[in-house]
Formats: sequence, structure tokens, C-alpha cells
Amino acid sequence: MSNAKILVIDDEIGICEGIQRALVPEGYCVDITFDGEAGLQKIRENSYDLVLIDVMMPGVNGIDLIASIHAHDPETVCVMITGYATVELAVRAIKEGAYDFLSKPFSVDDLLLAVAQGIERRRLSLDAKRAQAAVAEAHRLEEEKNRLEELDRAKRQFIRLVTHDLQAPVSAIENYLKLIQQGYVPLEDQPEIIAKCLARTQEEIDLLADLLELGHLEVIETFKVTEVRLDEILHAVMDGFQGQMAQKNIQFEIEAGEDIPVVIAAPEQIKSLWRNLISNAIKYTPENGRVAARLYVKGGSLIGEVSDTGIGIPPDEQERLFSEFFRAKNTKEMDVPGTGLGLVIIKRIVEGMGGEITVESEPGCGSTFRFAIPVQGG
Repeated sequence: MSNAKILVIDDEIGICEGIQRALVPEGYCVDITFDGEAGLQKIRENSYDLVLIDVMMPGVNGIDLIASIHAHDPETVCVMITGYATVELAVRAIKEGAYDFLSKPFSVDDLLLAVAQGIERRRLSLDAKRAQAAVAEAHRLEEEKNRLEELDRAKRQFIRLVTHDLQAPVSAIENYLKLIQQGYVPLEDQPEIIAKCLARTQEEIDLLADLLELGHLEVIETFKVTEVRLDEILHAVMDGFQGQMAQKNIQFEIEAGEDIPVVIAAPEQIKSLWRNLISNAIKYTPENGRVAARLYVKGGSLIGEVSDTGIGIPPDEQERLFSEFFRAKNTKEMDVPGTGLGLVIIKRIVEGMGGEITVESEPGCGSTFRFAIPVQGG
């Protein structure tokens, strides 16, 4: 390693100057200092490839300097200089991280050999670290490449699904209107056809609304966060479903303690979270059923639950629940309209708050969706 920087720490001026005279002609840059404190100061101010350290010095013991040197640069090679070489001393120095020993008096050849070997050791160690870093970086880039390819595949699939789901209602409405326009639908049957058109139009509106919300969730700056109370928003959202629940004679219960803490979140997202959970519960619960919401603190997290006595979800389909446009088979059989994006939105909101969403369900016995979000200071 040409132009390697070397520091000599020895309280004998003659030793320091002698080492300097021997190493400088070999192309080394050599600094000298006569006590441990001054040596540490130089190390903090500079970067040295190798340090020659006298073991016995007034004040700081040479071996005790090794840890401080390696704290600054773990790859700095430390070679000990001593006139009192013993096995015990050698073992202690090596344990502390010393690379080699020079016993006084030593020849110039001994010095040059020890320094050359120490510098080579540093070079090999740095090369190995660079190689490891290169391998790690290559591995990271490969993982990033695979992740981007997976995202690209998911994006293409998402676009195909969106295109299909947007096109289907429009095509149906177009066909209905053409039948009316071409006189194939008697006047008395037209109200039924118009009702079907309105239903398909509502499907389109719902899908566009969910797509817009899903797009907004990708841009954090879209929402202004503040302190919010999930229990207050829950009651407000529930009020908006009174009509639907009355139509199906569904009983709705809320259980929330008085000690529910505030969380930092976007109020619009919390409304959407509760609205999607409660809407799904009502939608897939038959008449005369029950929907319940609970909110409580457990283990440093705020837990929210929405349970129903609805149709439930088959076990083999539960893992796919939070995928875009996925709807379980039994939900389709009920002929209940849905976009397949509500649970995706719920998952994005909960995970955006550092939480997680889970589901417990049994076909014919209902479902419980449970989210947990961390509470500040919890």
C-alpha cells in the first residue's frame, strides 16, 4: 500500500525518530508522538493505516490504546513495541486486537517486515470488506429488481381488472338503452330496464369512488393528520347506516370504554376505515342479524373490531381477502354489489398508521375484522 500513513507512539524520542528515518525512504508517511493522549488526538484528527505503539509509557498503557484506536477505525493495524515481551503480555495484547509485536532492540529489517505485513493485512481486510459490500449490494439490487418486476406485474393485472370492471357496467347500460332506442322494450317494461341502468350506474360510481380513494392513499400529503378519537368517529359513521340497518332489521351495538386515547391520523381515513368495515358487515349480514363494533386498548395498541352474524368467508379464500378486486364466491352468490376494493382500502389505511388488520371467520357463522394500531407512549 503505497503512501501508507503510519503513526508512532513512544515516549523514547530516539525510537520515534529512528523509526521515522527507516520508514520515510520506503514511501511511508510517518507521524510521531511521545505519549498516549497525544497519539489518540492525532488518531481522532487523521486516518492511519498502521500504528506502532510502545507498551510501557507514562500515563496510558500502550495496550489500553488499542480499543480507542479501533473505535475510530476498526481496520487500523496496531503493532506493539516492547522491551518486556512475555507470553502473558502477548496474549493480552492480541485479545485487545494487536496484530504483531516488535521486541526492543529490533533491526530495520524487522521493522520493515512487520510494517509491510501489517499494511498488507489491512489491504486484504479492506478488500474483503469491499467485496462483501459489493455482494450485499448486488443482492439488494437483485431483490429490488424482483420487487419492481412483481410490482409491475401487479400493476398490469390491476389495470386489466380495472378496465374490465369499468367497462362491464357501461356496456350493460349501453345495451339496455339500445334495446329501448330500437323499440324492443315495451313501454310498461321500461321502468324495470331504467332501474337496472341506474343500478349499474351506481356500481360504476362506487368503483370510481374506491379507485379515487385508493389513489389518494398512495399520496400521504393528500391527508392532513391531527389528533382524532376513533370512538367519536365510529358513532358518527354508524349514524349514517341507520337507514340500511332498519331496512334489514339489523341490531347494531357499540362497545367503547371511556379511556380510549387519541391517535394521530387523518380524520377522512378513519371515517373510511369504519365506513368500509361497517358497510361490509351490514351488506353480508342477512335480515334480523347483528353487527357489533368494539374499541379497546391492549398491550400498547388500540384495537378496533367489527363483528357480524353474516355469511362468513371460506377458510381457503381468507388469505386473498385483501387483494384488489377479490370477492369470495359466497358473496357473489348473494348478488350483492361490491367493488372488491373496500378491504384493500382498509388494509392500506391501517398499515399506513403502523398497524395490522386480521380476520376471523367461519362460513354461516359471521366474521370479525380486527385492526390494531400503536398508541403513542403505549
